[in-house]
Amino acid sequence: MEFTRSRRLRTSGRRLVGWGLAVAAGAVVWAVAADGPARASANGVAVMAGLAVLNGIWTLRRARRPFTLRIDEHGIAVNEDALGWEQIDGVALRYSPMSQVDTDDHTNTPPPPRLFVYPADGAGLPGLREAAMYGRRAYDVVATGELDQGLDRLIETLTRHAGPRFEASPHGMRRAGAPEDAAVREAVGGRFADTPGVRGAVLPPGLPARTFEARRNTAARLLAALALAAVGAVLSTPLITGGPDLAPEPFSALAPLGAILGCFLSLWYLWLVLRPLRLRLGPDGLTARNFAGPLVELGWDQVVAVTVARKPGAVDKHLWLLVWLAPGHTLDLPHEIADGHRTYPLVEVRRLRDGGEVEAAARYFAGSRYVEPAP
Repeated sequence: MEFTRSRRLRTSGRRLVGWGLAVAAGAVVWAVAADGPARASANGVAVMAGLAVLNGIWTLRRARRPFTLRIDEHGIAVNEDALGWEQIDGVALRYSPMSQVDTDDHTNTPPPPRLFVYPADGAGLPGLREAAMYGRRAYDVVATGELDQGLDRLIETLTRHAGPRFEASPHGMRRAGAPEDAAVREAVGGRFADTPGVRGAVLPPGLPARTFEARRNTAARLLAALALAAVGAVLSTPLITGGPDLAPEPFSALAPLGAILGCFLSLWYLWLVLRPLRLRLGPDGLTARNFAGPLVELGWDQVVAVTVARKPGAVDKHLWLLVWLAPGHTLDLPHEIADGHRTYPLVEVRRLRDGGEVEAAARYFAGSRYVEPAP
């Protein structure tokens, strides 16, 4: 499969030049007709439009440079330089920290990843500049957003030909082997699959899934909030009717505030009761929902790696259930970037009842997909 980028670069360059020239012309007319602060603003717009035109010209020049990326059963070739699969330690689609998009802001579009190739010792691609990525030699091949054939086709091709060399989780993590417990090893027959896309543990039929619920009783808090709202409303009645106070002066004065606070808390706890914190781990996959968050359902074929560890870059030491998805899959959830890969923290373990058993359950049901946290 061959990938090119000239068509998208030409389209992008022409768009930048065209719109830049149009805006620059409008800014010049504005500057001639205006004076004072308005003229300064027009000059600023003209400068920005000029920069866009220069960027478009640079993009058009890049489009004229020859670029062909070929990925097949033999290896990866960039223009005239090629590496066989035996000369490649890994291939990865790396995201920049700018791709961490908060789900509260749906207007942002995460930038596409860049394709990196990690060569084996003694191998190289002379036509590309070599860089060091977390102690590994790497070649930054191309920004996938520039490819004419699109990111989905690239992922499909890499999945078919790169196999286990196609990395979708941080390289420093070590995959778990068979469970340490002898009884568990006997139950699963000691058979684990290391090939991506295959369910990790060959589990016996009928093995029940494990469900973890919130450690705190939200329903009890809802009842307490409703009681506070009701008491506050009753004690606030004399302020409306002009009748005698039903409670001592300080309580009567604070009653409206208690009623408002109780109503607010009641709505919040009702929302939490309707969308409770929950985690389910089973032979078919996992289901998770954080407090008042969306329900996440993942089959093991969608998961590349899972672990119980601290969030990447977090200061606190609280443990989370972290997952890395197979290439081509994504979640509309907040995520972190670890070694260029999207890391999804699903549930904070300490908030779950019997949270100390989450790691054992994840290790068992995920099988070889469970990875040890990087040191």
